[in-house]
Amino acid sequence: MTQTDLLIVGAGPVGLFTVFEAGLLKLRCHLIDTLPQPGGQCREIYPKKPIYDIPGFPSILAGDLIDNLLEQIAPFKPGFTLGERAERIQKTADGQFLLTTNRGTEIQAPVIVIAGGLGCFEPRKPPIENLARFDDTGVEHIIKDP
Repeated sequence: MTQTDLLIVGAGPVGLFTVFEAGLLKLRCHLIDTLPQPGGQCREIYPKKPIYDIPGFPSILAGDLIDNLLEQIAPFKPGFTLGERAERIQKTADGQFLLTTNRGTEIQAPVIVIAGGLGCFEPRKPPIENLARFDDTGVEHIIKDP
């Protein structure tokens, strides 16, 4: 089980910036996200899209924003649980929270921040029998238009 000061559900821009702010307060952070890499939809869907509402940047590409945020939080050494979905949160006898993922990973913290953006983002897989047996084996699901 992972123990941290602050558990952040969502590793998009808001979750990453939360690590920076918490790090300034000397809090250890751990992020969890359903996507296999940090950055949320900025990294997954539109990394080349310009964003115009980030303070200090008249324009910045979404992927560059994520790169900058990851560089900014690197000194704080946050933990990451990626490719897993938060499934259950329980309050423990000592007043902490215990989060369990869809894969059984447990993370305990006194504070949980929800930075879920538009919510859980997962790929839609084709309805093929026994497809799940190929999960986590290196098989990529790619659908091409003819």
